[in-house]
Amino acid sequence: MTNSVLRNKTISTRVTEEVSDRAKANLAKEGLTVSEYVRLALIKAANNEVELVNFLDTPEALAAKKEVENGQVERIGDLDDLKAWVNRIDGNTKK
Repeated sequence: MTNSVLRNKTISTRVTEEVSDRAKANLAKEGLTVSEYVRLALIKAANNEVELVNFLDTPEALAAKKEVENGQVERIGDLDDLKAWVNRIDGNTKK
């Protein structure tokens, strides 16, 4: 039997405290720690099992693209017009 030494690699990243706290809370609901989740994610990446999401291929994005191609868009104008339009769709009357 061959004795092999398993060497671990430490990987670190930076996120805001808010993101860290929310991630810990959500992962705890699933019975995972951040470290366990990252380890699982890296194993999936190492095994080429990661499926990246292309947000431009979502049904919403494709529907929006079709609206633009069919001329079903509202012209906004300048930045002030954009702000007024956003406020209008948010139901906010402030400019």
